[in-house]
Amino acid sequence: MNSKNELQLVHERILSILQFYINLCEKHSLRYYFTGGSLIGVLRHEGFIPWDDDIDLGMPRADYDKFLEICRTELPAHYFLINRHTDPNWKFNMSQLVDKSTEVDIYLTETPRRSNIWIDVFPLDGLPTEENLRHKHMKKILFYRYLVQVANIKTQVDANRKRPLKERIILGICRHLPLHRLISTPKVLEKMEETLRSYDFDSAMYAGNLLGRYREREVVPKAYFGTPQKAYFEGIKVNIPENSHALQTALYGDYMQLPPESERVGHRIKVVR
Repeated sequence: MNSKNELQLVHERILSILQFYINLCEKHSLRYYFTGGSLIGVLRHEGFIPWDDDIDLGMPRADYDKFLEICRTELPAHYFLINRHTDPNWKFNMSQLVDKSTEVDIYLTETPRRSNIWIDVFPLDGLPTEENLRHKHMKKILFYRYLVQVANIKTQVDANRKRPLKERIILGICRHLPLHRLISTPKVLEKMEETLRSYDFDSAMYAGNLLGRYREREVVPKAYFGTPQKAYFEGIKVNIPENSHALQTALYGDYMQLPPESERVGHRIKVVR
């Protein structure tokens, strides 16, 4: 991000998208929660983490599916819901609600890409009750995620993220292999979604954003989500999990502590328009 003014512009557009999203969810009685870093923003700052440049939202799978269907007919002309069903080039099993009147360049991965200002919308899925079955279930999902990442390594893998030596070596080797020709990303995404849908959120004892960056730490007792509670984000009344403290502690530990300055970075975007 070039300047505070540029980040402020991004925040203003994001808040407009967020308000539309909330209105749509309330109109159709859809459950949603602030999650991830955006939930830290609510709890620690009552708004954006100062260097953040997006919003993360989670919806129980049934509500997420309804949201996707509603967006087919109820979006204004300048908004678009990107997912693998609406964009053949989209290689994720989550969605982004974007403002098409904006453009940004993202320098997070090896190959920069052009996008629109967005909010992230993730499905929340259930998992088995038994610990060993939960572990196997997550391993299967992570295997599919890894296949998609190595097949699209230049556009999906965060080039700036700190990783263990073993992981860095594997990714270094994968960069020089034609894995995109050997791995069918659409088929892997389909298999991954089938697996994600295996356990119903509402009847499960454990749940989480199984597409989240913290992998198995994303798996928590479903009661942590519970009945959505009201809180404020930049003056907008939003939904947060019932036990946000337990959820964020599971993900981040002491989430109220600011990270080192070297880690206070967003998606490394540059506003085009």
